[in-house]
Amino acid sequence: MSHQSLGPLRQFWRKHFGVLPEEESIRDMVSWFETPLGEALLSEEGESIEQALHCLFGYHLLQMSISPRLDLGHSSRITHRFSLSPVSDENPSLSALCDFAELPLPEESIDVVLLHHVLDYSQSPHQLLRESARVLIPRGHLVILGFNPWSVFGTCRWFARFFSRKPRWRHQSLRLGRILDWLTLLDFESVDIQQGFYRLPLQHPGAIKHLHWLERWGKRLRLPWGGYYMIVARKERIALTPLKPAWRTLKPVPGLGITKLHGRVKSPSIKVAKTNQNDREE
Repeated sequence: MSHQSLGPLRQFWRKHFGVLPEEESIRDMVSWFETPLGEALLSEEGESIEQALHCLFGYHLLQMSISPRLDLGHSSRITHRFSLSPVSDENPSLSALCDFAELPLPEESIDVVLLHHVLDYSQSPHQLLRESARVLIPRGHLVILGFNPWSVFGTCRWFARFFSRKPRWRHQSLRLGRILDWLTLLDFESVDIQQGFYRLPLQHPGAIKHLHWLERWGKRLRLPWGGYYMIVARKERIALTPLKPAWRTLKPVPGLGITKLHGRVKSPSIKVAKTNQNDREE
């Protein structure tokens, strides 16, 4: 098929199944995290985030979550924690409204950035990741949580978009390896990778509680098909301080036709070449 014939097909896919603007996704995901399935997922993610933030230090922690009501950094030892979101909601830690793709922060000003499923529901996830890398200090840490498309949970969410028009099902399918490749291009080194939520995506509270044993075995065996993944990456770019060059001055020596450079005598090559040519003509 030619590119011209694929154009209308891509437009149809984006219109009916593509990722919606972040404002619509955020409002829908806020209510989804209050369901039994959403609460069970948050419980497992909270344990992973707590383990990751326990070893990260600094002065400033930035949280960007698909649900602005959540306070996911409460277990961190960093005292200054704040959140940014394009939607205003009931969250005392929410500091300002902004676009995730254009953060109103100076370069290299944040020690830890927590991205909670915002890459999944971003129409430009790579730009969002670049902005997060820009505001991080050298040796700062980036904590990313995303839905794993190669899991039972991810497969069910992918097929659900064909039967429901709700924004919660219209998300990016970002593989773990793809995110790691993006981080490598942005000079990040992966420090820790975890996966969790190996249960079936059921909304029945009794079934969710009964299948909790799958979490213990999945984490113990480090199975690669958890419903979510968490990446802890460190920014390896070193801050460089520009130094003013100390220019050396050339001091002429009168009567000799040569220059003196800090006590060393050098003869100009051009003048020597001209002198040799005049000697040949004579």
